[in-house]
Amino acid sequence: MSKRGSGGLVVYVTSHGFGHLHRTAAVLNQIPPDVPITVKSHADLFSGWRERLRRPVELVPYVSDVGAINPPGDSAAVDAAATIERAMIAHTDALRGLDLEADWLRDHGARAVLADAPAVPLAAARRAGAPAYLMTNFTWADIYASYARKIGPHAKRFVAELAQVYRQADCLLRVEPALRMAWLPRQETLGMVVNRGRDRGEELRRTLGLERGSRLVYVYLGRYGQTNLDWSRLERHAAQKIHFVSYHGAPGVAPANLHVVPSEGWPGGDLIASADAVLAKAGYGTVTEAMASGTPIIYPPRSDFAEYRVLDRALRAWGGGAALSSRDFRALKLDRALAKALGTKPGPPPFTADGAQQVAQRVLGVCR
Repeated sequence: MSKRGSGGLVVYVTSHGFGHLHRTAAVLNQIPPDVPITVKSHADLFSGWRERLRRPVELVPYVSDVGAINPPGDSAAVDAAATIERAMIAHTDALRGLDLEADWLRDHGARAVLADAPAVPLAAARRAGAPAYLMTNFTWADIYASYARKIGPHAKRFVAELAQVYRQADCLLRVEPALRMAWLPRQETLGMVVNRGRDRGEELRRTLGLERGSRLVYVYLGRYGQTNLDWSRLERHAAQKIHFVSYHGAPGVAPANLHVVPSEGWPGGDLIASADAVLAKAGYGTVTEAMASGTPIIYPPRSDFAEYRVLDRALRAWGGGAALSSRDFRALKLDRALAKALGTKPGPPPFTADGAQQVAQRVLGVCR
């Protein structure tokens, strides 16, 4: 997956987890292999790129942001002070290397830059004379604004500076469900970017040794897990033939109806399409894939993360969302939410699911 290319498309992806990687991979898999692509991201994400990409790219390590910092063992919350502190350091370091990055783009012969969703690469592209596209449903300036109001003037100045860097994008490819980001000029609103999964429900039941008619709930709470939950409560649903499927076991307990499967053979999109319901934090990829697959989703609130509001609104408009309170989530009191989710037949999503194709066509027109 590290085939050397020159020119073509250069893609920058935030260092915040695997969700943005997953979304961007859906776009890159729509671009023909004759178009050279270089992906610049944190080296820790390289294994994720190799899992998800179905075409050759060149992988190059590059960091210009940190996204949001979760407290240890709690992937649904954000440590605002640590986030701002580390984001300011990463941003300052990236700006110091701005001329070097612009030189790299010129030397590489970049035809276009696509960013999801770091800011500094947009400024580097402008200096290099390459068209810069920001593909996202939020910017880190939007996310950090509420943190900065609590922290003080230096944090507010940082957010204002970050917003100015974002304004150097030639175009915002705004993928739904999205924040309005009205402060950014030159926008195009596109559909959802979705990695479509396959319904392999019967295969999954056979693999796990479950009888036909068992109900499957895919549990995904982030790669960093969730340690403060009462996982033992899951076993209460075994009598209803409800089984939970996850990439991780429960810390300290082993409910008989919680099954661990390998990510290599069972991509998240396939598990979403195969399950009767999903229990997950409301992240972009999980929400859009659930809506595209028609699989109801049970989700907890996410404090201090502006993206949550638009995802929650989209799920309520769709009709397949079952929101949990923070208290019920921590205790894994799922009775009412499971009854709602498993008894729901949601209609089509409120947005089209062709965003990956739309973004690919937009950048292809420049790269060729």
